[in-house]
Amino acid sequence: MDVQKNRILFLLDRFEQGIATPSEMEELDAWYDSFEDETAPELTDAQKQMSKQRLFNQLDQLTSEQPKKRHLHLVRYASVAAAIVLLIAGITLFKPSSKPEIKENQLALTPDVAPGGDKAILTLADGRQIVLEDKPNGQVAAEGNMTIIKMNSGMLTYQGSNKNRSIVNQLNTISTPIGGQFQVVLSDGTKVWLNAASSITFPSQFTGNIREVSTTGETYFEVATLKNGKEKVSFRVNTGGQKIEVLGTQFNVNAYGDQKLYQTTLVEGSIRISQNKEAKLLKPGQQANISLEKDIINVSEADVEKAIAWKNGLFKFDNTDIISLMKQLERWYPIEVVYEGRITNERFFGKIDRNYTLSEVLKVLQLGQVHFKIDDKINANGKRKLIVMP
Repeated sequence: MDVQKNRILFLLDRFEQGIATPSEMEELDAWYDSFEDETAPELTDAQKQMSKQRLFNQLDQLTSEQPKKRHLHLVRYASVAAAIVLLIAGITLFKPSSKPEIKENQLALTPDVAPGGDKAILTLADGRQIVLEDKPNGQVAAEGNMTIIKMNSGMLTYQGSNKNRSIVNQLNTISTPIGGQFQVVLSDGTKVWLNAASSITFPSQFTGNIREVSTTGETYFEVATLKNGKEKVSFRVNTGGQKIEVLGTQFNVNAYGDQKLYQTTLVEGSIRISQNKEAKLLKPGQQANISLEKDIINVSEADVEKAIAWKNGLFKFDNTDIISLMKQLERWYPIEVVYEGRITNERFFGKIDRNYTLSEVLKVLQLGQVHFKIDDKINANGKRKLIVMP
């Protein structure tokens, strides 16, 4: 056992550092796959619990001599930790590229609910609205000195000159619906990614010594450095009562209106967060949490990978409760989630590809002792009702 234990710990460390070779990854996958023979998908609840305990015991044996690293591995390899039930059916969140098989009697939807995609509406300064997914690539409009070009199905770019400072700001808005995402390159070169049910309002052409935009929902920024003479032109993001000031950096803002907490995660550079009279400076890898009820800014170390997982095409769960998890699904799929009976206190870990259909996602989640019932009827808002049951 010592040889196997040391080898697995070595592979886990290699993966954690991002230096595992393809052959080492295959070896690690094979270790996970070795559990499949004794964990068939047709097990009863009692058998699942027994299998779950056996897997925990196996992991305990392999990591007992390195307790300091154990928790990190449990979180990183979520399918072997609190979401270990996923391994009972031979399915792991660790491998989002391999979709789970859906049997006819396992949440097969007819028709299934497709995942979201590249969808957004551009609202020009004169009020005209352009449905971007309906437009072919090429010029879609012009504002001032700027030509607005759709580069591909998921990107818009503003091209032209910011040198004419006499032009009055013309505000544009890009908004994504539920199940939509989009990317825009602003006139200064700043790149912005919009998650589902989000928006950004910005001038088609930046003027003066301050670049200022407003957002709702969730957005990711790569702010371009811009100078006016020798002075750097600052960039500000307004989200409700929250203000973010930067010069050139990358960060994620999660500020949905139906949440009690705004989160801003800094990837690189530095930003200053202010809420009323309070202000905090963030360092890379830190997250500012603003409670809208208490009006307080708390700064903590961030799980950057989790914060920007949506931008990379993933759901990432790390000790996530069922309500927070389902809220993410509600924004990506046209569903209305309701709860029946006791709400589970199960916590979820791991990753799921956002390209999964709804039935594929639910198939994975129900292995975590959560059950679902879907109303085939589509309501007036174009949504299917998804009932979550214990």
